[in-house]
Amino acid sequence: MVGRRRKNPKTRLSGSHQRCWIWGRNAVLQTLASDRWRPLSLLVADRTEATFRAELERQAHEREVEIQWVHYDQLTDRCHSTEHQGLMAMMPEYPYSALEESLLPTGRPAFLMVLEGIQDPHNFGAIIRSAEVFGVDAIVVGESGQCDVTPHVARASAGAVNEVTIARVPNVVDAARWMRDRGVRLLGAAGAAERNLVETTLTASIALAIGNEGSGLSEAMLAVCDQLVRIPQVGRTESLNAAVAAGILCYEVRRQRSESSTACE
Repeated sequence: MVGRRRKNPKTRLSGSHQRCWIWGRNAVLQTLASDRWRPLSLLVADRTEATFRAELERQAHEREVEIQWVHYDQLTDRCHSTEHQGLMAMMPEYPYSALEESLLPTGRPAFLMVLEGIQDPHNFGAIIRSAEVFGVDAIVVGESGQCDVTPHVARASAGAVNEVTIARVPNVVDAARWMRDRGVRLLGAAGAAERNLVETTLTASIALAIGNEGSGLSEAMLAVCDQLVRIPQVGRTESLNAAVAAGILCYEVRRQRSESSTACE
């Protein structure tokens, strides 16, 4: 075995033993390289080519991650998929950040996101992916009523869980108040809002609040928001999926800030 480290018996897995795995070469190598969420161990097919084997051994050794060489079919049986490309990583619980001043950037407006009760792993991962693509500084989630960051979420995020800061707090409404106290304007996404998104200035420090897929933002969160905004729609469907809405909101923030930056040049 390569890069062997002593396992902490108290280390908790990210989900059950059958659901704590990330697989695929790009996904696992990106996770190793970022070193934000370090795997507990790697399962690697014994028929892996020599060049890839050497690089994997090097990265695992640097991070003290154990490698187990197994038959290719064992990986297929483990993840119930043939898309593992001969590589799987066993993951511990995700290492959330704390809500603290360091989450707020200096020298430029903050761009934060508060998620209140996103429960679907695919939606959560897609939101994280959009947040990373459009430059969100940090995502804040609650300890209860919220989907955890799991390997399923990591796959849905296309690896963005390794690139964007995710903070977890006991109460997201209190976290929203904390942001407001530090000059961050809180904008809540609500389909019934009077204010149109594209008519709203988004160039100052802001936090986007996005609610549960079914019930939206709670009354308590709505009361804390400085303003509610809606995405303009022309169709008859009642509302957008939470992940799609998050992507549109993030895009509009980035669009306005890019135009503002260009105008100042």
